[in-house]
Amino acid sequence: MTQPPDPLMDTALDASRESSRPDDTRWLTVTLAPSQQTLGRFTLDTWVISRIAPADHGETTPRTPDQAAQPEPQRTLPLQLHLTERTDYRYNLRCEQPRLFVLCEEREADGMQPRVVTACQEVASHWLDGDQLVLDTPMPPALMVWLEGYLARHGERIDEGKKKKRKGAGRASQTDTVHPDTDAANKEGP
Repeated sequence: MTQPPDPLMDTALDASRESSRPDDTRWLTVTLAPSQQTLGRFTLDTWVISRIAPADHGETTPRTPDQAAQPEPQRTLPLQLHLTERTDYRYNLRCEQPRLFVLCEEREADGMQPRVVTACQEVASHWLDGDQLVLDTPMPPALMVWLEGYLARHGERIDEGKKKKRKGAGRASQTDTVHPDTDAANKEGP
């Protein structure tokens, strides 16, 4: 089954090809499969990532005749790393099982399709806050090594937070000040 052209995705792919350096982008083929989850008495139809594999620079992976018979949504997407997300990448790599996150959209024309892939949990949480479908999968070991190399080459960004402009700025000081007039009156007594 061939996928109809998606103009939004084509322009995004072209832009990422032009702006990315070879060390910050890897192309992945993401395949989705329908699944059913049982919660108590209820059964929910949902989607899972059935396969994630390396691909060559946006080229679609040829499907075998057995795969072509099953209409699983499949798309080749760039996993592009950004310097501003280095802290989030380190956090993901320090987890017990690092994850990749895939934003999916369902359209009438082509059904459920993977649209964007990221290794940043912060980005994935923003997608979830927007009530969008986000699937996750364990990060393959080769991508973990590539991500570690990226952090080694570019350093790790440390979020320092906001700093005060000067000492005591921002809040009124609540120290008790001693005035010479009241101090002398207290020593003389009644």
